[in-house]
Amino acid sequence: MSDTLYAGDKLLDAWLNLTSSLWNTRLVSSMTYNEAHVLGLLLRYEADGPMTATTLIRRTHLLKSQMNKVLTSLESKGHITRTRSQADRRVIELILTPEGKRAYREEHKNAEAILAKLLERIGEDRALRVARDIDEITDILEDILSGFPL
Repeated sequence: MSDTLYAGDKLLDAWLNLTSSLWNTRLVSSMTYNEAHVLGLLLRYEADGPMTATTLIRRTHLLKSQMNKVLTSLESKGHITRTRSQADRRVIELILTPEGKRAYREEHKNAEAILAKLLERIGEDRALRVARDIDEITDILEDILSGFPL
C-alpha cells in the first residue's frame, strides 16, 4: 500500500472513529441529535440574523425532507418560530424562541461536561489546533465533493 493511500485510510479511519463515538453516545435526551444540532446552529449564529431552512440544510447536510421533519418538530415544541422575511416575502426565516434556547442549553450540559473532560486531557491549545484542522479538512473535502459526480 502506498504512503498516500495509507495516510488517506488513516485519516478516514480516525474521522469515522470520532464521528461514531459521538453519534453512538446519547448526548441529548428530550430531543433528537438533529434537533439539538439545529438549535445549536440557530443559537450560535443568532447574532447574524434569522436563518433559513436552506442555510441549515447547507450547514447540516441533512436532506430537505429530514430538515422539514426537524423544523416541524421544533416548531411544535415551541423551540422555533417561522416568519416571512420582511425583505423578501418568499423567504421563511427561523427564529429561536426563549424556550428553544432554554431547552438547548439544558441538553447541552451533557456535551459540556464531556468537552470539559476532553479539554482537561488534551488542553485548550491542542483542542483549538485540532478544531482548525478539522474545519480546514472539512472545507477542502466539501470543495472536492462539490465537483465529484455522485
